[in-house]
Amino acid sequence: MAEASGPNERRDAVDDLVAEAYAQRMKAWELAAGILEVWLSSQCEVLLDGSDRSRMMMASHRIKDQRRTLDKLRRKLESPDSEPLAAASVESEVRDVVGTKVLCKSTRDQRLLADRLRQHAPTEGIVLLGDKDYVSAPKASGYRGVHLHFEVSVPGHVPVVVELQIKTRLQDSWGELTHEDLYKPGAPIKTSDFHTAVAATMANLLAEVDRLADHLAVELESTVTPEEDEELTDAAPEAATRNVKVRTTGPRYALAVDDDGVQGLIPAYAVRRLAGTGGYVRVHDFVRRGDQLEATLVENSKGVYFIPVALAAVGADDE
Repeated sequence: MAEASGPNERRDAVDDLVAEAYAQRMKAWELAAGILEVWLSSQCEVLLDGSDRSRMMMASHRIKDQRRTLDKLRRKLESPDSEPLAAASVESEVRDVVGTKVLCKSTRDQRLLADRLRQHAPTEGIVLLGDKDYVSAPKASGYRGVHLHFEVSVPGHVPVVVELQIKTRLQDSWGELTHEDLYKPGAPIKTSDFHTAVAATMANLLAEVDRLADHLAVELESTVTPEEDEELTDAAPEAATRNVKVRTTGPRYALAVDDDGVQGLIPAYAVRRLAGTGGYVRVHDFVRRGDQLEATLVENSKGVYFIPVALAAVGADDE
């Protein structure tokens, strides 16, 4: 593309450049987003290792609206001495043309994933270009999130820059609650002091809820996954057993109910002991919904637990 001399010529040239990029690069953008999402899903699986998969959820990728890309690129290239670009480099200048998100239940999981992606060598064809941490240093608007930029190789195409946003669900909802898109540069509404103050206050309140949710998650985790060396101890050998039915089951615990309606958690350590295996076990690999078990009841300050005396026979019918 030849360098335009006057403002109007440069404006027209940028218009043509963006239109050309969207026409030529759309297929590569879609493929790159898919490649990155597959890799990200595998990284989440490794981190969760059988835990609740909803702790890290992939959101659908998006391609930035062409008009917004055009507006952003115009502002970036408004300097008279800026260099001319090729269509294939639009996403190098506007790094969020192609974007995807991972939504986490807590800031703890957000940090866990961001640290892994920074430190873990990406797979072949995916290169980490850089990141911006808007959680440690929120934007003036109150926006929080971690942004990582990757260069993704796509066979037959020039590599694509893809922006990954890692947010908690509350951080993501802030944008919807404050109508953030209406106040961005190039948007139809100009930001007033009132808008700024309210949006920042909402962001701070949601950040406090995130902090409390982190504390709650840690406490609940210690409750549902007690270990043998904690205050929870098995009932005495002569304690009466009771029949319990498993209502739900997961990787770290199962929930059962006895004939009197008393509910209790079946902890992983009790399952591991009966399974005769060491290390980490996924409770749902050994205890299924509908299993009828004989168990003793143990109670402590944190909750009520059923300690099975045996696991259900393999092949028993689920109810």
